Amino acid sequence: MKITKRHLRRIIKEEKTRLLKENMGPFEGQDIIDGYYNAINQMIHDDWAGAGVDPQESPKEVSYVAQALRNLLKDLERGQF
Repeated sequence: MKITKRHLRRIIKEEKTRLLKENMGPFEGQDIIDGYYNAINQMIHDDWAGAGVDPQESPKEVSYVAQALRNLLKDLERGQF
């Protein structure tokens, strides 16, 4: 399954909005990191569930997701988002 940048951006934006609404005080860095992690993790697992993919039985699918995340990280670090 391909995870598009647009879908990832939408998930991150939704998670950030949700976290901002829930938190009355200033954000701690780890809270933001955890929010992004949870949003991305949930999106990947939802995508797998929707496609009927069992990551325990599909190591190749796991490697595809890992490579997509590495590519995304490179783009983010270069400011290409």
